[in-house]
Amino acid sequence: FRYQKNQYNVFLVNQTGYDNCTTEGAVGNWTSGKDFILFNKTMRYYFICGNGQCMNGMKVSVFVHPLPSPPPSSSEHHSTPKSAAPMVLEYLGL
Repeated sequence: FRYQKNQYNVFLVNQTGYDNCTTEGAVGNWTSGKDFILFNKTMRYYFICGNGQCMNGMKVSVFVHPLPSPPPSSSEHHSTPKSAAPMVLEYLGL
């Protein structure tokens, strides 16, 4: 998330907090203005701005899907890399 750190912030909340724009019971809080958040579980994440801007639409819900299973091995040999680089998702405009 990128934002002006003196004006905004980011809270990780549950669905009730998201629906009602409340930070009560928040499980995360970021204030740097350039926040990178690791999505390490398959679930829905709810983020809001806790400085009153949530009511103006400054909120986002992200659903993280599980990684797909690797393709089955074949008897053919291909010259493909054994590993892939991780992908980073950066959401701009909270």
